[in-house]
Amino acid sequence: MPHSSVLLNHQAAKRVEHALRNSTVESMAYGAVQGLGDHFLFAYAVAIGASHQEVALLASLPMFLGALTQALSARAVALVGSRKGVAVLFAALSGLMWLPILSLGLLSPSYAPLWLIALALLYAAFNGVVGPAWGSLMAEVVPDRLRGHYFGQRNRWSTVSNMISFLMGGGLLFLLRDRGFWGFALVFALAFLARVVSAALLTTLVEAPHSPTEEERVGLLAFWRQLRRSNFGRFVLYLFAVNFVVNLASPFFVPYMLQELKMDYLTFTVLEVLSILAGVWAVTHWGAAADRAGTLRALQVAGILIGIVPLVWALSGNVVYLGFVEFFTGLAWVGFNLASSNFLFDATTSRNRTAYLAYVGAGMGLSSALGALAGGLLISLVPPLVTGSAIITVFIISGILRLLAGLVFLSRVHEVRSVRQVASAELFHIMLGGKTAHRPAGYGRLHHHLQGYGGDVAGLEAGDE
Repeated sequence: MPHSSVLLNHQAAKRVEHALRNSTVESMAYGAVQGLGDHFLFAYAVAIGASHQEVALLASLPMFLGALTQALSARAVALVGSRKGVAVLFAALSGLMWLPILSLGLLSPSYAPLWLIALALLYAAFNGVVGPAWGSLMAEVVPDRLRGHYFGQRNRWSTVSNMISFLMGGGLLFLLRDRGFWGFALVFALAFLARVVSAALLTTLVEAPHSPTEEERVGLLAFWRQLRRSNFGRFVLYLFAVNFVVNLASPFFVPYMLQELKMDYLTFTVLEVLSILAGVWAVTHWGAAADRAGTLRALQVAGILIGIVPLVWALSGNVVYLGFVEFFTGLAWVGFNLASSNFLFDATTSRNRTAYLAYVGAGMGLSSALGALAGGLLISLVPPLVTGSAIITVFIISGILRLLAGLVFLSRVHEVRSVRQVASAELFHIMLGGKTAHRPAGYGRLHHHLQGYGGDVAGLEAGDE
């Protein structure tokens, strides 16, 4: 009997290991969707004649609807009966949206920017349902002590794919710049194909048996009470505040580059790729730093860096200078995204994770949408500074508020799991690629850890569909 138990554990670990490999490949497919599709939506909006206010609506309204649908993710899981089924179904639906989006430039319907906003609303809504279901699954499969390492590696490959796809998309737009909107149509068609691959790979997710209990159905009122009185709540309020102030400025970076700095698509693409390259280089170092010193410590550093980002954008419009700025931007944001998502996993349990991730995602989307709407109003009210651009004024306001959000909220959050004390010098050494919490490892090492991880793996053998 003990031999049979060991063999079962070994087989379960192998299946989880295979699923995590597929998940990494899936992240590359979804990275291609972002590189070919999401990254060019604002450029597409500018090309079809969208105003600053319409660009702000494109940034805000889809986020708002995506936020609402994230809150419905747990209900969708209850209706479908499977978190994996929800992830696959709604990923496929989101991919289908690229087909009508790519047709807008070719057909040139009346009010094309408004049609783009409407289609982006559906795209965001479908993607919103996917996130909490997928996050709940992955948090159960990846052991706590390997999250920084695994998601760091996964995000690195996703970022590599994102970068290559973005370069390819920008190159196609540059080569087809005299062919009307055929360049955008081709790029978005490739984004559609990449999402098809992504949805197919999501079918290989491993799902433990999961029957929601009354305890697990966390109500909105209970979640709201957590925000006011708990460590988790203070962290979530920080995320909401950051998302609001970041999105005061984020919709206007692309119009600033394409309209005010008069960049062509090739220059725009190269600059954006520098940001992605920084993420590729830095993501595993951030993961190692978070594993060694704790996700909160990494988040505190990243929070300061993302506050500096819009301030350095305000200093100069020189293309070479902006290359360094984009690299710094990518380094800061990859750390912030990795640390904040891992802290969410650490601070929730399998009992409440699906509901909490849904509520947090909804709140982040809502705060982002309100921030973008406020940015659209703000840009018409503020005086132009420095270069005579109102956009630069909004950048400065956003940067100052990001730093203030960290002082107000993050200073009152404490680490969830037990971590060792790490000196600041050692932490920065790790972030710059020095001594890491663990050497780069293959999946053999992951398999070794999974065999000793009884909590989730034991229930996964019979749970895969």
